[in-house]
Amino acid sequence: MLRLDMNFVYNIVNLIVLYLLLRHFLIQPVMNVINKRQAMIDQSMNQAKSMEGQATVLKKQYEEKLAGSQEEGSKLVEEAKVQAKNQYDRIVKEAEDQAARVMDQASKKAEADQQKAMREAEAKVASLVMAAAAKVVGKEVNAMENRSLYDSFLAEAGDLHDAGSN
Repeated sequence: MLRLDMNFVYNIVNLIVLYLLLRHFLIQPVMNVINKRQAMIDQSMNQAKSMEGQATVLKKQYEEKLAGSQEEGSKLVEEAKVQAKNQYDRIVKEAEDQAARVMDQASKKAEADQQKAMREAEAKVASLVMAAAAKVVGKEVNAMENRSLYDSFLAEAGDLHDAGSN
């Protein structure tokens, strides 16, 4: 049978006291530390979930802004193209206008040069006619007669020229 001896009772009492002491001084503080860590972990998880939600919202806003900036960039490119086209058209028009002015000035200068050459040719022809007429007549005539001879010569030459061109 079972014997209870005093040593056995002391051992049991010692074990109970040791258990209570360990429980009070070791297990309870360790459990408190574990509970505090669990609370910190739970709080960190909640913060992570909250931050994940904020990150999702920020990502959505970023994507919307990115899409908006792409549309705005496309609009700016289109506006720049239109402005460049307008400026190109304006420059081409200015160049055409300037070319027309230069051509007009050149045409007027050519016409003036032609008229000057005609006057000089008429003057030479008149002097040659006067010289020829003086030789034919054999005398030098006065300026009034020279002018009337010249005018009649030009009138006859003009009539001949007009008749020949028709």
